[in-house]
Amino acid sequence: MAENFTVRRLETAELPILTELFSYRDVEDMVRKTAGYMQRGYCDIFVLFREKELLGEIHVGYCSTDEAEAEPGKRAYLFAYRIKKGHHNKGLGTFLLRRVLCELEAQGYTEFTIGVEDDNESAKHIYNKLGFRKVLGRRVGQDDEESDPYEYNLLLRRKPACRDFIFVIGASGVGKSTLCRNLYGHYRTAYMEQSQAPEFECLTGEEDVTGIEEEEICWQWLVSSLKSYHNMGFRNVVCSDLDDLRVRDIPEVFREYDFIILRLVCSDYRQNYEQMKSRENGLVDFELLKKMSEKINDRFRMVNEYVIDVAGKTPEQVCQEAVQLIETVKTCREYVYEKPPRELFYSWVFANDLR
Repeated sequence: MAENFTVRRLETAELPILTELFSYRDVEDMVRKTAGYMQRGYCDIFVLFREKELLGEIHVGYCSTDEAEAEPGKRAYLFAYRIKKGHHNKGLGTFLLRRVLCELEAQGYTEFTIGVEDDNESAKHIYNKLGFRKVLGRRVGQDDEESDPYEYNLLLRRKPACRDFIFVIGASGVGKSTLCRNLYGHYRTAYMEQSQAPEFECLTGEEDVTGIEEEEICWQWLVSSLKSYHNMGFRNVVCSDLDDLRVRDIPEVFREYDFIILRLVCSDYRQNYEQMKSRENGLVDFELLKKMSEKINDRFRMVNEYVIDVAGKTPEQVCQEAVQLIETVKTCREYVYEKPPRELFYSWVFANDLR
């Protein structure tokens, strides 16, 4: 979404602008009542603007006479969800709802309810996509005292167990790419590799970029891309194919995020060997593979790093073990970190060090 789209809370003095999205029978009464609710902390209104043009709104209730709808500090009720006429089917509704959910989750809310009528297929599609799948029951609604009542389903969404970033590391041939693809399919989020950096050749048009400089450019691109995805609301972003030496930078660069590092090892080197042997265009330097595996496998665990031994396990079993760790272990958010010495890590830039 372009930078000129913004989502923010509406101020009480701005309430009359909501008439651009809905025709209220009594605007003054709406402003008076809604301002009172907002001032007492009962609700907020999040609005979507493109520059100065109002394009959408979502009202958030923090308490309700219906106990299933809201519970202060835990469950929020979303209602009056509207996108301006002429601006549907552009992804604005999903963009607004996702941003509001992220904001509320940051406040500590873990459950969300929303109502949907049976014939509102577009809304049901958005809600299902964002996790509103459990039906709490039927409800009867009414826009105001003079309008006809209508029935709708009250849907529930629980905040999924998640991390900001999932880093998958390990020697060649242990199944990193397979696990990443499976995690990507499981969490339906984003998957990035350091080698996915856009093509480049040289900085000045005179001398090719290679070696240390090439790796540095790819790493900086990866870091900025990962953080951009996070800023857009993505969670459980899967990342792999790092130069092993960069693993020691993760706790430093991603200190303010909730990350987990999954190190895949194979205690049965023969399995690792056979995997690489049967792999097209795979590593053929098996002496280097063995030394690389020993260096990575024997290294002590760093902050938020967990080890999965893939020996004798199917890809499905490895993925199940990874998901269990991602969703249950308690990671550190505050820690003192001293970067380990380079000698403990393998790097393709300095691959000759192991030969």
